Amino acid sequence: MVGQFHLSALIYWPLRLSVRTPGFHPGKRSSILLGATINFIMYRFDIINKLIKENDFKKYLEIGVCDPTHCFDKVQCEHKEGVDPGVEFEENPVDHTMTSDEFFRFMDDRRPNDRFDVVFIDGLHKSYQVKKDIHNSLRYLNPNGYILLHDCNPPNSFMAREDYLVDGEYREWNGTVWKAIYELRTSRTDLKVCVVDTDWGIGIVQNNFFMDTPLVQRHNPFYEFNIMDANREEDLGLIQVEELDNWLYE
Repeated sequence: MVGQFHLSALIYWPLRLSVRTPGFHPGKRSSILLGATINFIMYRFDIINKLIKENDFKKYLEIGVCDPTHCFDKVQCEHKEGVDPGVEFEENPVDHTMTSDEFFRFMDDRRPNDRFDVVFIDGLHKSYQVKKDIHNSLRYLNPNGYILLHDCNPPNSFMAREDYLVDGEYREWNGTVWKAIYELRTSRTDLKVCVVDTDWGIGIVQNNFFMDTPLVQRHNPFYEFNIMDANREEDLGLIQVEELDNWLYE
């Protein structure tokens, strides 16, 4: 494996060949690598582990675990909890076999004072549910913690479709997570929000205690994919992997 030593995280990030076209990202079920230019690729668990290590975080929550070998098992944290109703992965070896809505009701009833340092949202990829998951995660987030989201940068309208099933089959799907990101970037001065251009788009949400985050122009009030596609860098706050440290610590 060709590698590049990353001083801040003390990890070897792999080098991959990829086409520098908007929205091309290797996903959890994709192994297609097309040669054009060499770029760094960090997977979702790489970014999660980076944040945990650099901030000495102790508590991690994953919403929408599915197969834990995809991400959950690769996260290195002292305390980890997973939530999944078990729709896609029959074994479903998680701590909380329930929907995210049910989980947060459980937290409200049983553990209202608990907080997580990192919450990773990879549940139902529909914007209405993603917005609820973000809202509830913020309530249980360490004020200095991070929320991460998967599938925020769909490469085309097919991947950004509303429904997972196509002709009765589960097909690769980013869904409408991007709409939740766009809404935050156009309305929340109290949050910093970006999308790292890797692994189908990794959204990062962080509190901004100064409440002075510049808002993106709301030029897409009906959340049309083609308008986002023409303005995705601004609308999603798209950054490259090599820009991540600057964004985190500016």
